[in-house]
Amino acid sequence: MSSTVAIQDPAPHPGSRRPWKQHLVRIAVSLALLYSLALAGFYYMMKQPPETFSRVMMRVGPVPFLLFPFETMWKHARAGTLHNGDAAPDFRLPLLDGSGSVELSSFRGNRSVVLIFGSYT
Repeated sequence: MSSTVAIQDPAPHPGSRRPWKQHLVRIAVSLALLYSLALAGFYYMMKQPPETFSRVMMRVGPVPFLLFPFETMWKHARAGTLHNGDAAPDFRLPLLDGSGSVELSSFRGNRSVVLIFGSYT
């Protein structure tokens, strides 16, 4: 006479073992939080002076360009506050011969000023 006995595993205690779905959710939330913090950090650095931002970018390499919407962030961070029709902000530049400087506000109201930016190398 042969008899078989079924052995049951004891029921796990609630909370003693997490199902794999909960682990995946925890990992996904952690990754989303890390991504958000890195995104906010890069956006903050983009709003800093160009010298500061370039020092940061020299150390991190091309990875942020692949991970973040870099161009959109850059355009938003560097948009400035000027709108069409606003007066240009005043600035002072040295003369080429070094004899003094010229200020934009000195031309306001009596001459048209054309600013040309470019590289002629």
